[in-house]
Amino acid sequence: MENIAELLTEDREKAGKIIFQLNDANVFDKKVKDVTIFYKLVGESRFKLFRNNAFELVFVHLTEDWMRQAKLDLAGVNCSSGIDVELAWDEEKDTMSVRGLGEGEFVIVTAMHIDN
Repeated sequence: MENIAELLTEDREKAGKIIFQLNDANVFDKKVKDVTIFYKLVGESRFKLFRNNAFELVFVHLTEDWMRQAKLDLAGVNCSSGIDVELAWDEEKDTMSVRGLGEGEFVIVTAMHIDN
């Protein structure tokens, strides 16, 4: 999972998209309270992806002016072999798209925007 953070480069601070697969057993083990998949500073922005104790995948994008957060309940996704994840952000919005590994349609969640 450490390599995922390397996809977040300085040229992607304001806008970007990363696509990756998650198949770490801890992410999908409900007995594990929470799992941080990555946390990275990119310029003045902070990005974090984690699975919380409510079995939700949570994408957080934080700047000094605002925070955006997208949550997706993993119980509604076939996680048996892992998941495909796409995170996208720009000046207007952030989205998180998730599907069971190699399945058809992504479930897409738009992040909630909160001004600081």
